[in-house]
Amino acid sequence: TPKSGGAILAAQIGQGALLYSIASWGPLYLERIGTTSTLSLDIDSAASAITSISSVAVTASIAASSLILPQLTQALVGVSIGTTADQLSSVIGTRFTRRVLQLLSGVGPAVILWYLTTANSGDEYDPTLLFGAAQTLSALSLGAVSVSHLDIATPSTAGAVYALGNVAAAASGSVMVNLFGTLLEKESGGFGLDAETDGQEFGLPFQIVAFLSAVGSSVYALTVETDLQIGDSEDQ
Repeated sequence: TPKSGGAILAAQIGQGALLYSIASWGPLYLERIGTTSTLSLDIDSAASAITSISSVAVTASIAASSLILPQLTQALVGVSIGTTADQLSSVIGTRFTRRVLQLLSGVGPAVILWYLTTANSGDEYDPTLLFGAAQTLSALSLGAVSVSHLDIATPSTAGAVYALGNVAAAASGSVMVNLFGTLLEKESGGFGLDAETDGQEFGLPFQIVAFLSAVGSSVYALTVETDLQIGDSEDQ
């Protein structure tokens, strides 16, 4: 239905903004707030040893390494969520399963990002752990919006619905990554490694990402429909 098609687009727009921004700006954010400070002493020496690689690239690589484990857990959740979603659907219905999983995958990371950008400097928390949790939760969408085209469309049009949703995610992600960079540049005046910042300039960009992610998934959760029956359950 058109309403379900709109729900898919809304969720994909939010998902694209979330995942593209985390992948593109997450490493720099973690470096700026000091989670990779134990390795910071090696940056200059590593960069000077390989003159063709800038210190910015070295720092980004070091910070990105802290996201390897979350990416692995995200992949693990992605592999297992399909079977889990089918089992849940046979008990609580396909529509409810899709809505709950998408809500968790979009609102969960949004809450985490909002907390990271508003927490007091004295609060005790592990930014890398929370950032990784946001990545992992986003994988739950593989049991929701990522397969909704199979629920709402005929076999002849399901591929087109799937493609349109992915295009919306890619477009949203690309626009958000550029907007993110523009806002960072405005707030911090550049991306130099010696900039005296504590990551506060990431507040507004990540809050915009959180808003898009939460709204997109909420629209999906409130409006998506499905007639697909899994197991003996009937969607009401």
